[in-house]
Amino acid sequence: MKSGTVRVLRPALAGLCLVLALGGAGWAADPAAAPTTSEDFIKALKMAAPDAPPDAPLIGQKPKTRGLALGTADTAAPAAPAAAATRPKAAPRISFQVEFAFNSADLTPKASGILNELGRALTSPELSAYSFQLTGHTDGVGGADYNLALSKRRAAAVRDYLTRTFAVAPDRLKSRGLGSQQLLDPANPASDVNRRVEIVNLGS
Repeated sequence: MKSGTVRVLRPALAGLCLVLALGGAGWAADPAAAPTTSEDFIKALKMAAPDAPPDAPLIGQKPKTRGLALGTADTAAPAAPAAAATRPKAAPRISFQVEFAFNSADLTPKASGILNELGRALTSPELSAYSFQLTGHTDGVGGADYNLALSKRRAAAVRDYLTRTFAVAPDRLKSRGLGSQQLLDPANPASDVNRRVEIVNLGS
């Protein structure tokens, strides 16, 4: 096991990996399912098409009009049922690992490879109109203040790489750090899966 990657468990602050979409838990259970290509990122991070309003007419269909009943209440047109309440869709996100040099925010060559795929996705026609939030996380070992500062620096390193290498507009990428406040695997504070950066599609 190399001491210069985020897979080192001691000290805990050595690692931070990048979590981008549809659930870090699934990635933790099956690392092989993590995205490896720009197409994987596009599929996971693109916004779903909005649902049509319940009363919206189809293309070529005349809009419905409400009739006027001239007879008794028994012959009046029935009232249209109220539209069912819809639950807001979760913002697209995805999880994957980015390796940093030991106890620092320096990206390794392996990290650059996966970030290149992400950069191609963010500059694709499917995602170029959207903004994203990068949130850094560390594991639960070590000092809380140090973990917080490290998570911020590593999230910023990912943001800076994408803006520098792929000319992603800085205002499309926001970065922040939460340290060890939101462990993905609380039962195993030193686990690799806790060391991550989460990217979420914020919309246009």
